[in-house]
Amino acid sequence: MARRTQFAGNNFAGIHWPAAGALTPISALANVTTCLEIRTVKQGIYEGFNPVVAISAKFLVLIMVIFMVMLPEASGNALTFLKDATISYFANWYNFLLAAVLVFCVVLVCLPVSARIRLGPEGSVPQHSTLSWLSMMFCAGIGAGILAFSVSEPMSHFAQNPEIMAGQVLPASEAGVATAMQFVFLHWGLTAWASYAMVALALGLACHRYGQPLTMRSGLAPLFGKHLEGGFGHAVDVISILAIISSIITTIVLGLEQISSGLFVLTGSRFFADQAGNPPLTALLTALVVSISVAIASAVSGVDRGVKWTSQLGVYLAFAILGVFVIFGGGRAVINLASEGTLAYLRNLPTQMAGLYDASASGAGQAQREWQSDWTVFYWAWWIARAPFVGLFLARISRGRTVREFVLCAILGPTAASIVWFSGTGGSALLLELDGTAGGSILSAEHAFRIYETVNIMLSPGMATVLKAVLVFLFLVLIVAASTAAIIAIKSIGAAGSGQSETPIHSIMWALVIAAITGAVMAVGGVGSVRDVMIVVAVPFSIIMALMLISVVITIAAAARRMPPNKQRAP
Repeated sequence: MARRTQFAGNNFAGIHWPAAGALTPISALANVTTCLEIRTVKQGIYEGFNPVVAISAKFLVLIMVIFMVMLPEASGNALTFLKDATISYFANWYNFLLAAVLVFCVVLVCLPVSARIRLGPEGSVPQHSTLSWLSMMFCAGIGAGILAFSVSEPMSHFAQNPEIMAGQVLPASEAGVATAMQFVFLHWGLTAWASYAMVALALGLACHRYGQPLTMRSGLAPLFGKHLEGGFGHAVDVISILAIISSIITTIVLGLEQISSGLFVLTGSRFFADQAGNPPLTALLTALVVSISVAIASAVSGVDRGVKWTSQLGVYLAFAILGVFVIFGGGRAVINLASEGTLAYLRNLPTQMAGLYDASASGAGQAQREWQSDWTVFYWAWWIARAPFVGLFLARISRGRTVREFVLCAILGPTAASIVWFSGTGGSALLLELDGTAGGSILSAEHAFRIYETVNIMLSPGMATVLKAVLVFLFLVLIVAASTAAIIAIKSIGAAGSGQSETPIHSIMWALVIAAITGAVMAVGGVGSVRDVMIVVAVPFSIIMALMLISVVITIAAAARRMPPNKQRAP
């Protein structure tokens, strides 16, 4: 048996909206207030869930797992082909899309009406204090990646980046410090958070203001209306779930790599690293089993305990580690580094958003294009894939905020926090290399060992051992927090946004599915193959994100029309 769940929105008595259908301006505005009815089952293991979405997503992932396990060589070749094709045909699209999203967010906050339209009915108030709200936003957008890349990425750009390739800056030089941080801020700054804010804005307006279910298809309701109740809407939700899975396995693998490397540094056991210093598959799979087991316990305990406790613990430990890096590493010099890097980032942002480097140009063009594919395109795909997960969470916690307040805080607040984080951690490591204290040891270390090598240089052996153990534990905490939040988001989408998704059995099932695809991808192509999967899977959701951008325009226009004339003027 099945039921159709209707989510009642605001009462528009007396307004005669035309039926949804063709995408004319009038019918598109009508779609904004058309409440979706999404089929859910009435009983059984999938009670409260939409079976098409919940089962189809699991089925597709399991098919991929079986294909990878049974035909590893063919799987590897297919993945490489798809990755190369994606970079060839969609890299510029990723660049254009995220640039358009950022520009739109800037224009939106400048419109007077954005200060009057709320993510909720008129007169609604925020559910969380501003400080708690900002903290939750930052925690949702980060994960093990921001710790894994905290030292490694600045060091990589310090040694090689497009400006060094063009001969404008010498590698590992004083001038290269600001340049290195500029590219770090490019990847972790405004563009990333604008992509999250765009998805959250589409969902927040649809769900909080017009009563749509808190699921991904609702962000397209202004465009497609009732057509989203059937197969098309199911496809949008399934694609969103697959995007979340691809992003979360990337976060998990980055954390697993760091955990294995940290345990090797602490114990010296070859079980955790081979002769070249790379974590073997057995160590990664062992760490995966432990991490997913803890994540299952966290997800089963629910949002109020599992996610809340692990997130808070992760934040406290991260700030403690940041303090150690600043005090024993860069000191006051990180302030100048942060300001110089930020100015360079903002000064060059318009040109860096413009497009891809010309691979056919003479000189450094080909090398710059390859660098951009390895770094910038990877990040753009990662943020696009994470957007349904982070956007859904941001929408959930932002009811009652004005559009202007939401967009400004969702972009500027976390960007500022990211700048502080990377300046304090990676910036300290750069300063240690620049003044000769490190002697090139951090720069020459492998990616996963750079943060541990920095700790060795900053602290005495005893204190270094303690901090490295804390880092290993923090990576585990961040994996668990991210996995738990992703599982909850996936269940929410599968349950058509209802609260009936908080069931232990589905948490366990999704944890096992995520563990299976993570292990299969690593077994087929190693750690690097996880990145390739995400670059490919981000393509279909990037199209959904572009449509959400149009949906937000329609929704803002509809809300502005409904407001009295005096409400459309800024205070």
